[in-house]
Amino acid sequence: MQANGFHLEATQPWAGALRGAVRGRVVVLGVGNDLRADDGAGSLVARRLRERFPNVVFDGGQAPENQSGPLRRARPDAIVVVDAADFGGAPGEVRVVCAREGEAGGLALGTHALPIGTFLAALAEATGATVHLVAIQASTTQLGVEMTPAVAAAVDEVARELAAVLGPQS
Repeated sequence: MQANGFHLEATQPWAGALRGAVRGRVVVLGVGNDLRADDGAGSLVARRLRERFPNVVFDGGQAPENQSGPLRRARPDAIVVVDAADFGGAPGEVRVVCAREGEAGGLALGTHALPIGTFLAALAEATGATVHLVAIQASTTQLGVEMTPAVAAAVDEVARELAAVLGPQS
């Protein structure tokens, strides 16, 4: 399935798609707003991984662009951005979106005002790394509401799988 220049990997389990796509030194960037229920998914994944992988996991919160310096200094070959999204899936569903050179455009999968495609393209250009988005389908991004159980379960799964991807380089 194509969406604004990005390929939504739905033909195989997301973890297999990601493991098949990343090579070399992998860095993870979590994105999200903890005050908006499921929107905090990416940041929560980063916080769960950061203690074990402090040099290659970053929590970008609501302003992931502020992590561009530390990301460049980490010298990644691949960057995995984890974020809540609305791609029309079931709550908690996970998809891998692989940014392809020159195709970032205005991908509108995220839950943020700035199109995530614009950010991913800038990140790829600034670091020279391949960039992959692990998108977790949000159910609600209402202010002041707890994360839904389906998204919380997806956060656990994504953190576990990314720990396995990061493990060999730690």
